[in-house]
Amino acid sequence: MKRILFLALIAGGALYAYKSGRLSAGGGAAFDKDGKPAVMLFTSAECGDHCDKIRNELKKRVPTFQEVVLTEPDNKYRVDALPTVIAGKQRSVGDDVHALAGMLGEVLGKDALTRRERIVMANHFDAQDKPRVVLYGTKWCGYCKAQRELFEEKKIPFEDVDVEASEAGAIAYNALEGSGYPLTYVGYRRFGGYKEAEILAAVDELTKKPQANLR
Repeated sequence: MKRILFLALIAGGALYAYKSGRLSAGGGAAFDKDGKPAVMLFTSAECGDHCDKIRNELKKRVPTFQEVVLTEPDNKYRVDALPTVIAGKQRSVGDDVHALAGMLGEVLGKDALTRRERIVMANHFDAQDKPRVVLYGTKWCGYCKAQRELFEEKKIPFEDVDVEASEAGAIAYNALEGSGYPLTYVGYRRFGGYKEAEILAAVDELTKKPQANLR
């Protein structure tokens, strides 16, 4: 029964046992012998295209990573959906490349980003490397309006990038492979659509500390 459930989770890609795809790894973390964050990829023989996609992405982004092929849920690292990538104390679950890039950026800095991501995401941090809130949207988008009003109500400073009114904004949005509005970043962390609770939690967690390592 346990194995059947595990395979069902694989079939769903990530199923969001961890809804945001990111979890502070209290039950499992990846560090090398010097205490620096390491990268571990958890896959299985049945994971197929989902795992292939993330494996190939890791090959482009990090110099080395350890792949662990599972046959059942892993209790030590609390892995019960595949693919899962753990870097340091954070993790990305599923085959969302953008979620993976954000997580790796938070843990490893600019070296885990593509050249285009580095250029665009440099604007997601201030001079002290603290994450900024950047909203990519349009004037006609109702959810963009709601998100702007939320930030104003909560007195959260943000950069409002109208991708239809600014050529630079459109270039940045396309470089980030945006596919809907609003697209919001808190530093490296990406949110597609209006996700009030998740964005406010990220602002509270991330904007108080240096993070970027972009220079």
